[in-house]
Amino acid sequence: MRLTIPCCLIVAICVGASVQAQQTAASPPSARDSTHRSAAPVTLPPEPTAHVASGDSAARAARAMLYVARGEAALRAGMRDSAKVAWEKALDENAACTDASVDLARMLTEDGQGGHARALLMAALQYDPTNPKLLHFSARRIGAPPDSSQ
Repeated sequence: MRLTIPCCLIVAICVGASVQAQQTAASPPSARDSTHRSAAPVTLPPEPTAHVASGDSAARAARAMLYVARGEAALRAGMRDSAKVAWEKALDENAACTDASVDLARMLTEDGQGGHARALLMAALQYDPTNPKLLHFSARRIGAPPDSSQ
């Protein structure tokens, strides 16, 4: 006994498979991938754990930069509170850390705490009055009225 399949059934199967393949290829990747992929977990740089003596300024400066990197990673991940804490820790380690001062002042300004940001920038200028990044940011922020986001 021989099995016969009508030609119209073979054509219908082939056309259906072709249309389905075209629809899958044309759909945006986010629509296809969203059900199969979960969001990647956020990994922040580790906090410094080694104890540093009070007179070791080089080690404190290095720890401060680790906290700055941690704050920047937290901000990119949308973790504003963690970023703020990291930058404050950086300034606790090294009050002359310009990157932490500018990043924290920017966040404070965005949060409507212009007066606090201005005080932070004025203190940072005492440590490093010729730093271009600090001068640029402070020129834009120190003249702003308190609690403004300009």
